[in-house]
Amino acid sequence: MASQKMALLAVAAGLLCMSALLNGAEASCGGFTASCQEPFSVTGSVLSANCANDAGNFASSSLDLNPFLSNNNGNLVEGADYIATCTPEGFALIGSPFFIYANCAQDNGNVVSTSYDINNNVSNDNGVLAWNSC
Repeated sequence: MASQKMALLAVAAGLLCMSALLNGAEASCGGFTASCQEPFSVTGSVLSANCANDAGNFASSSLDLNPFLSNNNGNLVEGADYIATCTPEGFALIGSPFFIYANCAQDNGNVVSTSYDINNNVSNDNGVLAWNSC
């Protein structure tokens, strides 16, 4: 019974957060998956999703991630131009994290698979995907 109450509290907290976002509260940093819905896609370096605006209407929005991510010796990090040394390989929404995957060159020339949780940085700004350095 206690676990059911905790689950209901978690759902209620999520709904309150979603309501606040839909009613004009700004996400402090990231968290676009709370107010955007499928279909999500990543084509090349461009993220696309259907995001709610302040009126609660959903519209398609896209954000090029290349100006915000970089390759640091085979690891995706904040920076720019990761496409120069990485090949995007897709994405996975796992609960709240939204990982993008890429094969990136290391300094020694080896290529390794890496990922980055963009949900920490990408937010929904009134229906428009935006990058926030957090």
